[in-house]
Amino acid sequence: MLALPVTTFSAIASLPLEVETRIREKNQELEIIQRQVAETQNKLNIIGEERRTLSRDVRRVEHTIRDLELNIQGSEINIERLTLMIQNLTVNRASAEESIITKQENIASIIRAFHQRERVGFLVTILSQNSITESMTELTKLDQLKNTIREEITALRDLSTTLSEDIKEANDKKISLSNERLNLENRRAIIRDERAYKQTILREARNQESIYLRQLAELEQRQKRVSDEVEDLEEQLRKDFNVDIAPGRGFLSKPFTGRRPITQPFGSTAFARVAYRTRFHNGIDYGMPVGTPILAAASGRVFAVGCNGRFQYGKYIVIQHRDNFFTLYGHLSRQLVSVGQQVEKGDFIGYSGNTGFSTGPHLHLGVYQTMALRGFAGAGPIPVGITMNPADYF
Repeated sequence: MLALPVTTFSAIASLPLEVETRIREKNQELEIIQRQVAETQNKLNIIGEERRTLSRDVRRVEHTIRDLELNIQGSEINIERLTLMIQNLTVNRASAEESIITKQENIASIIRAFHQRERVGFLVTILSQNSITESMTELTKLDQLKNTIREEITALRDLSTTLSEDIKEANDKKISLSNERLNLENRRAIIRDERAYKQTILREARNQESIYLRQLAELEQRQKRVSDEVEDLEEQLRKDFNVDIAPGRGFLSKPFTGRRPITQPFGSTAFARVAYRTRFHNGIDYGMPVGTPILAAASGRVFAVGCNGRFQYGKYIVIQHRDNFFTLYGHLSRQLVSVGQQVEKGDFIGYSGNTGFSTGPHLHLGVYQTMALRGFAGAGPIPVGITMNPADYF
């Protein structure tokens, strides 16, 4: 991280300009990183359209690692940028606090002068003057004192408002800084996992395409048996769906920031009619790079944190909400919560990935009315329940 100089109060006058210059430099560095990330994402999209082979999957992992490395660079730059912005706000706050103290002293001095005249008495003050002109001058001075008090109080209110805004902005920046440090730490861990995965597939296939393709075919057959059973169970359960206790619009928020493309919606999609025996997709898939922060779509208690290995949802999280509703977040790369933990809507819970049986990096979001975990050989516990369309509850 960039080492920030220790600033004495005598240097405050020149600091904001220096800090703003450095913030602009960090913004420019971030723009370069963002362009490089976009280029890497384009390459990943092209690779994703190719037929699965050992070389294709290895290249995908390598480009995913490169994408994560660029995002780590971006996080490091953003940490430096946020630190500078917090420092700048701290200087502004010190300046505003000093100005408020000065204004308060000015107001107190003016009020003392005004009260001193009031103690003498308005009529006495007028009659003690040598002429009407002097009396009018004294009245003008009293009016000026009143106006000055009003102006100083207005200026004090403005300074107090500015100070409150700066304090709030500084606190928001500190939260962003904490989140960015969390992103940095977890993306480094995801890179380690991706490298380990690359070594695993190379070792298991003994670096031979024919062996890898045979392994893929066996994996797909086993996945089909698992998914067929899950789909049959959920198709039967869907018949018991009670629309009267559905939570309604606004119950959920998107489990990520910004905009993400829907790569497969809920229901009888074109892909589902070909790929699934029940011809039905039980959630919404959002395309996003590995390592994208995932948020809780609604407040609740963590019901399950599991992993299906190379099957079904891979690494997943299930949150139980009010009225026995559940949300499922599948194909994650990292899970940040534990079973029984209370989470609020919008809390960080994990990072998107490409784990489980997945054709590319994405988040699978499922919504359930009641749920159970059912064990499957080789895949561990898999969430099963009455599936609902998440889009109906945003």
